[in-house]
Amino acid sequence: MFSLRLPIYALVALSVLLGCAVAGEALPVAVDLRADAHAARAQRLPIVLFFHSTTCPFCRELEELYLKPLQKHNQKAPRFLLRAVEVSQTRPLVTFDGSKTDFRAYARQQGVTLVPHLRFLGPDGEALAPDLVGLTTRDFYGAYLEDSIAAAANKLRGKITR
Repeated sequence: MFSLRLPIYALVALSVLLGCAVAGEALPVAVDLRADAHAARAQRLPIVLFFHSTTCPFCRELEELYLKPLQKHNQKAPRFLLRAVEVSQTRPLVTFDGSKTDFRAYARQQGVTLVPHLRFLGPDGEALAPDLVGLTTRDFYGAYLEDSIAAAANKLRGKITR
C-alpha cells in the first residue's frame, strides 16, 4: 500500500508545483519599446503599458486578478502587446524613438505619478484610449479594461487602414 500511495502523492505534489509556476508567471517586461512598436505595427496591435511598483498592493491585485489572466488568453489569440514598467527601478529601457533611459525616468517623463497605471498606445507611442489610473471599482474594472483595449484596437485599425 505504501508503494502505491507514494506515486499518487508525488503526482499531486507535482501538479501543485506546476500550478503554482503557471500562476506565478511574470508579465512581459518592457525592454525595447521601439522593437515592440515594430511588432505591434506588423500585427496591428495596440501596446498596453503597465506602470506599477513592487510595493503597491493595488498593483499586485491588478496584476493577479486582471492582467495575468488576460495575458494568458492574449498569448493564444493576440489582441495587444502588454509590457510592464516598474516605476522605481533603474532598469534600462529603449523608448519608442530609440533613445535610452530607465524605467524610473521613463515613468516620470510620461507623467506617471500614481500606480497602478495602464496606458494604451499605438506603435508611434501615441495614446489610443484614456489611461486607467488606480484600481477603481473592482466590480467593473475588468469591463473598463476590456473596453479600453477594444477602443485602442479600433482606433489603431482605423489609423492603419487610412
